Amino acid sequence: MALPEAQPAEVLRAWQKDDLYEKQLAGSLARLVPPQHASKAVPISSLLYKSFTTLKDLQTLGEEYSGIVQVDETYHKLPSFSSRLLSILLSAFGENLTRRLLSNMEKQIEHNATLRPEAQNIILVVLKALNNIVPQVESIHRALSYITGGPLQIGKTVTGINYVHVRPAAAAYYAHLRLLGVVTLLHAFISCGQSFYQAKKHMDDMREFPNEVDSNKSCIACLEEIIQPCALICGHIFCMNCCYGALESCPLCRTPFAKNTVVPLMNYRPGTM
Repeated sequence: MALPEAQPAEVLRAWQKDDLYEKQLAGSLARLVPPQHASKAVPISSLLYKSFTTLKDLQTLGEEYSGIVQVDETYHKLPSFSSRLLSILLSAFGENLTRRLLSNMEKQIEHNATLRPEAQNIILVVLKALNNIVPQVESIHRALSYITGGPLQIGKTVTGINYVHVRPAAAAYYAHLRLLGVVTLLHAFISCGQSFYQAKKHMDDMREFPNEVDSNKSCIACLEEIIQPCALICGHIFCMNCCYGALESCPLCRTPFAKNTVVPLMNYRPGTM
């Protein structure tokens, strides 16, 4: 007979405990590595913590505290090694890999000379919007877990891993947790809507951006107000950080340029002409 499916509150308590231990481990690792590598302590601590528990067919400290165990989609046996390994990798590095993939796509679009500038700008804005809503995808998944049950990590859902009780749990209706799920879901959708609204606003601004030097105050490369304006050999104006950064050609007309040809405009302020 299959064990009863774990209720959302037990899954949440287990996740909170494990998250606390992982953060403590990350803090200890961050003190042992150089400051420039401190940001890597968080995914590495998650990988280490789960490798010594989940990957070895053991309960995590949070799962033991809540009395739940990971099972596969049949609810009759433990997940396979490959499923557990994939869920761990997605949990530790999924968000970073997604952001890196989107950043690489942005670079490819920026250096794609076959695309029209208008289409290129639209694609870049959409990619930036998607990059902004990556954390909200996790929030939406977590909210649905609060409401319907199941694991809180996207990696476990993707690999078909779920939870069951291994000791009796009091039956209860977790109305407060479902309410939290609804509120979290609404907040995530509002945040996503704001990101896409900003993307649409930038696209509308770019449609009005002329191809010659004018009074527009927006830098087409970073979509922010132009600070320390510089002119390229084609005559288009961008921020100094953009001109001396990763740009190798003009985002508007695709004219290649060298860094030594960038002309800082010391007495020019966008919008004053």
